[in-house]
Amino acid sequence: MIGCIACLSSFSSAFASDIPTGTLNVDRSFVRAGTHSQLDWKIKYPVPVKKLIETQKTLKMRVRVLGSSFQENRTNNGHGNNLDRVDASNPKTIRSGAYDPSGSYDDERKLGKAVFLPVEVMWSLNNSSWTRLFYGTQTNVNPSSVVLNTTVKQGDIISFGAQGYRNKAWLPFYSTAATSPNVLVLANGATVPSTIQQSFIESILRPYLAANNTVKIGTRDLIVLIELGQTNPIYADFNLQDVVLLVTFEEISS
Repeated sequence: MIGCIACLSSFSSAFASDIPTGTLNVDRSFVRAGTHSQLDWKIKYPVPVKKLIETQKTLKMRVRVLGSSFQENRTNNGHGNNLDRVDASNPKTIRSGAYDPSGSYDDERKLGKAVFLPVEVMWSLNNSSWTRLFYGTQTNVNPSSVVLNTTVKQGDIISFGAQGYRNKAWLPFYSTAATSPNVLVLANGATVPSTIQQSFIESILRPYLAANNTVKIGTRDLIVLIELGQTNPIYADFNLQDVVLLVTFEEISS
């Protein structure tokens, strides 16, 4: 769905209003009982991106990073929590004149915990070189912040992509410029694919889903989902939410 802008079904944002706007004019200030007044009601409805593209050559485009849940589960290799530098793996170590009193607590920490990893989000216009939009982890994400505010013309080729950093190296780069199960673009009303199991839908995506698991965004919006850490869709952790983007197209006021 992302490539030539004429093929786009809209990234207008859930932050952009889809409420009709307009004016209401009355031909007199007061109306006596039993008489009538002339009402002039002009309503402007939001226009879907496909229609905008047909009628207007230049559009505003805004991009927001809704989430970056790329992470891994790190263990402590049997060394407890190491908060006191003493644990069950070295019970004879003495600190402050006493043996470690929290050996069992330290052992529980061997299960590990999830740690967010860095991602890099890029974009390209008309097959130009890739430009960074965002770098960081989920803790750096601000969904209300616009990371790209620009204009695009009819016929422009727009691509988005991302890569994750793990084990001191960058993982493969996935983008909308190439066909890949690791990238998915969803418009309003689209059904979330079965590969994204209900129990694995992140909180960053749930506000944009209806009760029937369909996408609930504006008529001029698109959501881009990118999976960075897994390549096989049959695995549960292939949840296509390592990077979640919201792209918005809007009319340019005359």
